Amino acid sequence: MSKSSIDFDVIVPIYNCEDYLERCLHSLITSRNNFINIILVDDGSTDKSGEIADKYAAMYSNVSVIHKENGGLSSARNAGLAGIKGTYFTFVDPDDWVSKNYFTSVAEELSTHEVDILMVPYSRIYSDIKLDTFVFSNKISIFDEVKTRDIVMRRLYGVINSELNNPLTVDNLSTAWAKFYKTDKFSEIKFTAKSKIYSEDLWFNINCFLRAKSSEYFNKPKYYYFKENENSIVHTYNANMLDQYKRLYSQMHDYIIEYELDEKFLKALNNRIVINELIILRNIVMSNKNSFFKYRMIRNVLSDPMYANAYKKFSFDKLPQNYRFFYKCCKYRLSAIIYLMLVVGEQLKTKIKQ
Repeated sequence: MSKSSIDFDVIVPIYNCEDYLERCLHSLITSRNNFINIILVDDGSTDKSGEIADKYAAMYSNVSVIHKENGGLSSARNAGLAGIKGTYFTFVDPDDWVSKNYFTSVAEELSTHEVDILMVPYSRIYSDIKLDTFVFSNKISIFDEVKTRDIVMRRLYGVINSELNNPLTVDNLSTAWAKFYKTDKFSEIKFTAKSKIYSEDLWFNINCFLRAKSSEYFNKPKYYYFKENENSIVHTYNANMLDQYKRLYSQMHDYIIEYELDEKFLKALNNRIVINELIILRNIVMSNKNSFFKYRMIRNVLSDPMYANAYKKFSFDKLPQNYRFFYKCCKYRLSAIIYLMLVVGEQLKTKIKQ
C-alpha cells in the first residue's frame, strides 16, 4: 500500500466541551490535513460546542458535522462510523489532542506494514506533568494473527504474572482512541452503550482484535490524553457500575468459551475483576452522597459473590505492597478500612497521577 493511497476518517464525539474543543480541532487541522476526513458528531450539546463545530466545518472542506440528540458516547461514535469511507478510521476525544506528525507518521508506517489495527502510545496530561504510556515498551512491535490474539487481545482481557507489578495499567490498551482500524475490516462493528457494559471501548476493541489478522504497536506519533477535565464522564458517579461491569465480564467469559481461548484469558479476566474493584469503589467515594450511604455501598460491593469467587483464584504475590494490602482488605471485606483508604487516596490523587 502506498502512502498516497492511505486516508483517514477521524471521528470526534462532542458533548459540552466548549472549553477544550478548539484545541483539539486545531491539532487535527494542523496535522497535514490533506488526507484526513474529520467527522464531528455533536451529541446534543447544550453549550457552544455545536457552534464551534459548525465554524470549523465552514472553514475547512475536510470537516463535516453531524448534529444529533444526546445519546451518549457510543451513540455518537456509531453515528460517525456510519459515514466513514477512508482506508482507516480512528477516534479523538474532544478534550484531547494529537501531535503534529500524528497522521503523516502513521501513514508512512502503514505504507510499509499494512496491518489491520495500528496502536500508538499516548501521554497523560496533567496541569503540572506529562506521563508517557507505552503498553508494549517503547519500541515497534508487529503481531501476526496468532500473536494478535495471544498477546494483544489477551492483554485487553487483563494483566497476568509480572504485569501485576503495575495493576492500574490494566486498561492502558483498552481505549478506542490512539488506534487506527482498517475500514474494510471493522466498519460494521459498533459500540455498545456504556449503560449496558460500562467499558464500551474495551468491548469494541475485543471484537476488533478478535477479527484482526495483524496488528502493530507503533512508537512514534503521540496522542495527548487530557486528565484534568472535571466534566469528563470518568468523574461522574454511576450507581449501576457494578452491574454494568458484571455484564461485561459475562460477555468476555462467553467469548473465552465460544472462541476456545486458552487458560491465560481466564486468568487475565479473573485478575481484571479483582483489579477493577478499585474503580467501582472509587466511584462510590467520589459521589456526593453522605458518608453512611458510601459506607453501605462499599460494604455491598465487597460482599458481592463475584469477588469471593475471583479472590479464590487470585495471587497477590506480584502486586506492589500497598496494592497487596488494599486488595487483601477487599478480600476480607474490611469495609471501614477500605473506606478510609479510599478517602485518603482521593485527597492524594493529584500526587498519585493515575
